[in-house]
Amino acid sequence: MSIVLSCPSCSTRYRANPQAIGANGRRVRCASCSYVWTAEVDDPADLPDLQPAASEDTPEPVVEEPKKPVEAYRQREAKKRHKLSVAAASGAWGGLVAACALILLGSWVFRVDIVSAWPRASSAYAAIGSDVNPYGITVGELSVSHELDHGVPLLVVEGEIHNFDRRSRDLPALRAILRDAQAQSLLEWSVTMDGGAVDAGERRSFRTIVSDPPPGTVEVEVILADPITQHLEDAGYGEAGASAEPDAHD
Repeated sequence: MSIVLSCPSCSTRYRANPQAIGANGRRVRCASCSYVWTAEVDDPADLPDLQPAASEDTPEPVVEEPKKPVEAYRQREAKKRHKLSVAAASGAWGGLVAACALILLGSWVFRVDIVSAWPRASSAYAAIGSDVNPYGITVGELSVSHELDHGVPLLVVEGEIHNFDRRSRDLPALRAILRDAQAQSLLEWSVTMDGGAVDAGERRSFRTIVSDPPPGTVEVEVILADPITQHLEDAGYGEAGASAEPDAHD
């Protein structure tokens, strides 16, 4: 038979042998908080039996041994270190994601400047479907049609330019080219446009007409005129412009 003692200071419970306490009591120390008190037993024969009487399947209650102060302190410190390491890792990953987002945003906003400083970067932008050149101007898709003016055939070319830069750009000079099936130039002329500088993000339309175009024309192209075109070709961009096949006509 055993008895259960409870620490008056921290209420930690212990299982004890009543014969070890004795009828006169005994000074004991709590292993959890180190409090010292006198445990007394008036009559050990009158102590209740902790063995279950109702059912043999009911297990005897077990009082867990309290953790030693040093062990409990180590566990608390280990939990604190774990929380700090998790917080530090989360902050590091968050900072890395934010830095990557800023780099991507900057590479898009300053794409013209990047390509101007590093021309080969244009291939990286082309891989994601963005046509970037150092001058911030592109020629959009062309619309080509045929008309007659007093029996004279006309070739009408319409399109637009787009300033994709973040700042205003001077109005560029354009050159139209008619090519044959072998991509040889049959006829070239300058395309004039009205208005001044092209604002950031602005799209501006143009229209040019050529009378009695060469019969062997199979392609119409409009590009940025020299010296811009020559600079782009030297940098490895090819011709910066747009092309279209003219519709057949009677």
